Amino acid sequence: MSVPAGGTPAPLFERGYRFRFVLKLCLAFAAGAAVLHGILYLVLSRPLTGDYAGVFHALRNLSVFLRPVIATSVLVYVLLVCGATGALCVYGLYKVAGPLYRMERVMEEYCAGTPTRPVAFRAGDQIEPLALAFNAWIGKLRQERQRWIGTMEDAERVYLRDEATCRARMEAALQEIVRDLSRYR
Repeated sequence: MSVPAGGTPAPLFERGYRFRFVLKLCLAFAAGAAVLHGILYLVLSRPLTGDYAGVFHALRNLSVFLRPVIATSVLVYVLLVCGATGALCVYGLYKVAGPLYRMERVMEEYCAGTPTRPVAFRAGDQIEPLALAFNAWIGKLRQERQRWIGTMEDAERVYLRDEATCRARMEAALQEIVRDLSRYR
């Protein structure tokens, strides 16, 4: 990864992105808590009117009534919060895993022998410093590949001359390529 002039590497994730992610997560939990509170408030806020026997009878039968209400409200809370959290995580992974997936595809294409190309990133993708470093590496790799091809073509041109000159030139070209490739081990 490239290091700016200050000497410290740039963070992989934009600071605002992390803050917005945590804020959205907190809002999802707050919305779930508000729905849960609303359901329980509507059910339990009815006044108990009447004489002592009527209130006692209402409280005694409240337990049968509360089980489905509490079960339903907790289920709604869990579904709402889990759904919002899941959607938020998928969105977060889209912004992080998308660039990594595209970099992986470029490396697979390189291994398959197709010409390398820089990776294109969408607006708002995270891990920008890694992406920039990856594209810089791809550019350097393209230059070295062109140089290796040039070295081999030069050695092939010498092939038309006498055999001793050809052998010496081919060995020199192979040693140069081996030296260049040793940096990638």
